[in-house]
Amino acid sequence: MNGASELKRFIEHKKKDPALAAQLAQFGVDQWGEAHLPLDIDIHKLIELARLHGFHFDESDVFKSQCEHLQSFWMFEMENSFVARRYMARIQLHIDKGNTRLSEIDYYN
Repeated sequence: MNGASELKRFIEHKKKDPALAAQLAQFGVDQWGEAHLPLDIDIHKLIELARLHGFHFDESDVFKSQCEHLQSFWMFEMENSFVARRYMARIQLHIDKGNTRLSEIDYYN
């Protein structure tokens, strides 16, 4: 089994093991995503703890997981921002003040 899949298995195992979850909380790993680790963790302690539980992955697997999650998060946020801007523009087309249109919305303020 490769390191990336071992990391995912470890994350799933953590969700089912309250004792392991408590140990990980000591390392600052208290908010886990579906398939990634938080950025501000002690990676060496995490890897050692995983090895004690029979999971084998290294720093590169952790970094890759974090980068993939951030890429996914970034794309989600960018797509949401484009949709929100488009809808704000549609709303603005329907807003008027009597017979004069309101000034254009500044999306960056």
